[in-house]
Amino acid sequence: MTTDRTSDDEITSKTEFEAALGRMICAALENDVDPRGTWEYRTDGAGSDMEVMVIELAD
Repeated sequence: MTTDRTSDDEITSKTEFEAALGRMICAALENDVDPRGTWEYRTDGAGSDMEVMVIELAD
């Protein structure tokens, strides 16, 4: 998965990152997109490539 930065959000702390991640996961769930699994993010050389794993926690 690669994407251009389209968000106007400036993420300058772990708290802001967690909030942005939460909004993205909630939006996916609300739109019937299952966010669980392993996701790759490729920066096309503009930074470090990343892998993100989303696991549903037990209540």
